[in-house]
Amino acid sequence: MKKTILALALAIATACPAWASVENDNHDMAGGTFGVAWLDATGELRVFDGQKVTRFMEFYQKGTQIAAVDVDGDGRDELAVVGWFKKDLYIIDVDKTVQTGKTTFAVNSTGDHILYLSAGCDANGLGQVLINNTLNRVFIWKQTNGKGGWTNVPGDFSQASAGNLQPNSAFDNFVTVTNGDVYLFSPVWNTYTQKALGKSIRSTICGNFALATKEDEIVIAGKDNTWILIGKKVDPLDKVVKSLSVGKAPEKDVLIAVDADGALWRYDRTDKSWTALAQNVTGFTSVVTAPEADGTYTIYAQTEDGLYRVSPDGKTAELVAGQATSRIPLTSGGKTVAVYQADGKCKPFIEKLYTPAGVQVLRDSSPLRPHHHSLMFAHKADQTEFWGEYGPNCGFEIPVKLESTESSIKSELNWIRPDGEVLLKEQREITVEYVPGADGAQPQCVLTWKTVLTPAGDKPVLLNGRNAYFGLGLRFVADLDTGARFFNSTGVHDGKIVRDDERVKPCQWFGITGKVDGKPITLIIYDQPGNTRPMTGYTMGDAGKTSAYMSATMATREKPIELKPGESLTAYYKIVVTDEEHE
Repeated sequence: MKKTILALALAIATACPAWASVENDNHDMAGGTFGVAWLDATGELRVFDGQKVTRFMEFYQKGTQIAAVDVDGDGRDELAVVGWFKKDLYIIDVDKTVQTGKTTFAVNSTGDHILYLSAGCDANGLGQVLINNTLNRVFIWKQTNGKGGWTNVPGDFSQASAGNLQPNSAFDNFVTVTNGDVYLFSPVWNTYTQKALGKSIRSTICGNFALATKEDEIVIAGKDNTWILIGKKVDPLDKVVKSLSVGKAPEKDVLIAVDADGALWRYDRTDKSWTALAQNVTGFTSVVTAPEADGTYTIYAQTEDGLYRVSPDGKTAELVAGQATSRIPLTSGGKTVAVYQADGKCKPFIEKLYTPAGVQVLRDSSPLRPHHHSLMFAHKADQTEFWGEYGPNCGFEIPVKLESTESSIKSELNWIRPDGEVLLKEQREITVEYVPGADGAQPQCVLTWKTVLTPAGDKPVLLNGRNAYFGLGLRFVADLDTGARFFNSTGVHDGKIVRDDERVKPCQWFGITGKVDGKPITLIIYDQPGNTRPMTGYTMGDAGKTSAYMSATMATREKPIELKPGESLTAYYKIVVTDEEHE
């Protein structure tokens, strides 16, 4: 399953039948009157109605975000989906799609890619969708007279929760998060009111889901805790969550959450206490609640194995829809060193990479750069974009053969243009090894990546870097975005600045060091013999100015490489990870 990091929210209000969830790490589930919808490991959209699973297979078949919303006020929810290709908003009629077998949808675009999605309802109970796009602009989409339309919202914020916070009010207020703080926005008065201070907020849910409460109520998910904000009073819940959902039981209102360790919990709003749920399953990543006809709800939660339904007593969970996982663990010495994702949206990649102590250092598809897939290899070839995953020139790295052992991957891939032409053929070899420490040395986890690219046809292919980082790229977990340091074989972290804090430097090796969850880590990339061109190291994220990123490149932006038929390019690198901080 896909992990996106910055939080997204669904909202709930008393007038609105849709249910809600908010996630800090990924947003790929939605509960509604249709049941529960989710995105599987490769972004494919599925819906479970309690009996069967329907796979939605149309041109947007890979999605990045979903939300349940009743756009026409008929009491039945539709799905708001952000497609991975154009990052447009699609409104999908779930009932008609299930009945006819053909996806019934409306497509809407603001003219730029959507980054964040949230949904709720206005003061009249009609569904509305909020989006943030890559231009840092925010829009409300709602249906009027059977047609959808956009309204621009002023301000600059990273996340919003839609909803009518004040019952019986004509004001369609919603909550925004700006620079880690919470604000209430009134579209009628076009004003913001600050609601909380200094909480390092990631996401929110807003709405009067506690029926006895007459004031505005907001659930706040922060980096270090979770809070309920009622009026001006903030109650800490004493738990860090990465997924949060709201459900209304017959006798009391509850919150359902997945904590930072992947355990499932219920929070009792009356007793102010947490109760562990479904202890027979671990590794939960997200949770939603779906309403039933009798007014109760069903809890659904997701792991890498698939979709689970939690029993009414909350003690167990059953797998109701497994997903054909394409994750391949790579192990050595009894330790999992890496996890290979063989069926990504556009390319296979190493999704997870661990230190000897088990600290996972990579991050897949952050909201601002969803095409950054943990540890991946890509380039621009002729006019086809294999690095980015947007626009009409996006290409695909498609595996046609894959063999794996406990500690290795051998795969043949076709690099395919959007029109279906095979442009390049790749031979890929990945191996891992756990090296125990000896004579006082730190244990190491070692991964080698070797790619050999050859033109598929009888014409030369030009490999060129639109940006300075094309090659073998690594995107790191959010903890390394601040406080991490880069270093290289020259003894100093210098090099030519190509943009902002991005540097390139020819070197034999280069690395990053810092702390993840308070634990020290160091990762170093080494150039290996046989490379077509010596390594040029690329780094981004000096002094926490932006996201931490590294790439082993061949400087093809400055000097493109032309491959003639029969010629090949070899990219061969070794990555070493340890549980120490480089001095």
